[in-house]
Amino acid sequence: MSLDDPYERFAWLHPPHLGGWEYLVAYRSRHLWTVYHETYTLCAGVDLWGQSWRYRGRIHTRGGPGMMLMEPGELHRTLAVPNGAAFKVAQIPPTAVEAAARELGILGGVHLAQADTDDPELTAAVWRLGEAAEHGGVEPLELQTMQAAVLRQLLAHAERPPRPAKVCDEPAAIGRARDYLHGHLFERISLDELAAVAGIGRFRLLRAFHRRFGVPPHAFQTQIRIEHARELLRNGMAAALVASEVGFYDQSHFIRHFKKIIGVTPREYAR
Repeated sequence: MSLDDPYERFAWLHPPHLGGWEYLVAYRSRHLWTVYHETYTLCAGVDLWGQSWRYRGRIHTRGGPGMMLMEPGELHRTLAVPNGAAFKVAQIPPTAVEAAARELGILGGVHLAQADTDDPELTAAVWRLGEAAEHGGVEPLELQTMQAAVLRQLLAHAERPPRPAKVCDEPAAIGRARDYLHGHLFERISLDELAAVAGIGRFRLLRAFHRRFGVPPHAFQTQIRIEHARELLRNGMAAALVASEVGFYDQSHFIRHFKKIIGVTPREYAR
């Protein structure tokens, strides 16, 4: 979709596994937006030099890469985009932010203390989720893990941020999550589903799982899928059939993950 310039490119994305989140991706954009927000809206850009906008009665200007932060019930108006911009915008339903806040121990409403931030972790988290939504082929568990990262980083910018989390290994809960991943190896499970099996909240699960295994649950699932794929290849199954057999989204994603972990393609490994 082009608005002002034939070189601009826009796309609205509605991934089914993101629970009502919407995404806007834009490239080479000079469009001057005027938008009323009913969501928590996060605009991550890598080339926002000189971009200015009016929000909450003040004019704000970005001096480089970073993030615009907007709340429900507010309107922002872009005043200038001097050089065009590439950005990714996450629009998060208030219910998702409120649920995450409760889970992280924030009581009451979530008010953002700033209109923009240089926070590299939040910017990167929004950008990664935008790329996953744009290119597709990502499992629900991985997408929802990316969402959780965005929410956790966003809430660090609330006027009342989450209290520091206690370090806890949660061995029984992590054991239940691990066993469930093994037992549902070929299924597309959700983060909420895995947290329910573990018996702890999403954020505690992700933190404790990573502390125990060094990777998040979706990466652990990928590892055990690849191990099962190696067994099938050694037993003579054609490489073209293995991807669907072990639950990968498609052949290209299977090959990409296999080569990243094993160092060679499935065909090369089979030979």
